[in-house]
Amino acid sequence: MKIKVIILSISLVILTQTACEIEPVVDPDNPTLAGVLTNASKAQLRVLVTGLEARSRGYFENATEMFGSFAREVAPFFASDPRFGNDWYGTTTYPDFFASNGTYLTPYLAVKQANILIQSVNNTSAVTATEAAGYIGFAKTMKAYQLLWPLMQQYQNGIRIDVEQTLNPGPIVDYNTALAAIRSLLDEAKTDLQAAGSSFDFSLTMGFSSPAEFLKVNRAIAARVALYAEDFAGALTALNESFIDLSVTPGTSDKMFIGPVHVYGNNPDVENPLFYTRNTPTNTILIVHPAMIDDLLPGDTRASKFYQRTNLVTYGPIPFPGEYQDNRWDSNTDPIPFIRNEELILIKAEAEARKAAPDFAAAFAAINVVRNTWGLTDYTDGTPTVDETIEEILFQRRYSLWAEAGHRWIDLRRTGRLDAAHVDLTYDRGDPPSSTQLITQVARRASETNWDENN
Repeated sequence: MKIKVIILSISLVILTQTACEIEPVVDPDNPTLAGVLTNASKAQLRVLVTGLEARSRGYFENATEMFGSFAREVAPFFASDPRFGNDWYGTTTYPDFFASNGTYLTPYLAVKQANILIQSVNNTSAVTATEAAGYIGFAKTMKAYQLLWPLMQQYQNGIRIDVEQTLNPGPIVDYNTALAAIRSLLDEAKTDLQAAGSSFDFSLTMGFSSPAEFLKVNRAIAARVALYAEDFAGALTALNESFIDLSVTPGTSDKMFIGPVHVYGNNPDVENPLFYTRNTPTNTILIVHPAMIDDLLPGDTRASKFYQRTNLVTYGPIPFPGEYQDNRWDSNTDPIPFIRNEELILIKAEAEARKAAPDFAAAFAAINVVRNTWGLTDYTDGTPTVDETIEEILFQRRYSLWAEAGHRWIDLRRTGRLDAAHVDLTYDRGDPPSSTQLITQVARRASETNWDENN
């Protein structure tokens, strides 16, 4: 079901149920505080949920395209501006870095929506305590997830976690403090979801539409954040409460894609931002970086993600032709999972290998679920080491999670491998590369610096 259709349906319900006294309907994407912060109706709260789902999609395109360019997963053949190639394939960033709003400002709009939903629930008598717990658990989970994206962009610059008061935001906190705050928010949401009864008082388009099922999404996100925080025991604990399923085989590969989704639709809704018609002549397309093709292992069926064009495209700032494009999407309305079973299996592999007492047997078992599903033989190592196992896991993550909101850049950075040994720079900087410097984070926005200097 498409987001705009849901909004329209809810609006019609409100109009028909109120008869002579028409209740104002809140724009879900731009709620008026006065309309919802005082004794909001259930209908208004449900519209806010719909708006939060809609807003929560905004980061995905920028994370996939920009972060993916930093790590040479993809190449942005976007003829509208040479800076897509020059800046995203560059060596440094600058304040207000080109086309970076999608992973900074946009997620904060979703955070604002979540804050409004939480405040509205706390200030109404229209819902029971159990129903309120469901709304708040959902909102806190999505808020925590959205805060990840500015943090991944800014990295050691840190971000603001407390933005509830627009004109009095909290301080910028460092990377580790921000991760801890996000984890704490997810844990709060877990408690709320456990108190939310057997069903939500609202509908979700992303799937996992009951408190018990959505709690599994919360724990999946918690596992990812624990991995980033290098709390490997914590990651494994969270995985055990998530929707992870290790019983995947080549015949049941669809299980790899189980997970909550961002839903897209035709205009006036937002279309799937990664869909491009196959082989169509164009000057605007996201291209598969040729190193992804070069490094594929024989027999790896994940090669089906890449479509070989007969119509090659060119783009001045990037010196190689665009030969392969994304082959995962059949239409502009296909939903996109934002965390899925395959990632959870690979989180398990890494956490088992990197915990205080590594369990290489468990790590290899998880790795081989992925390898075997996609046509590869078992990974074995008679004398395993943590470093060698991480290399194998990162290789599998590279192909399993290709072009899914920038995992490769984040993975290489967090494991100390964001370098020319792991990122092929020869295609755009020559062989040997004229420079091996890579972008590690985006510069702090001028507005943030100016705010701190003047307040």
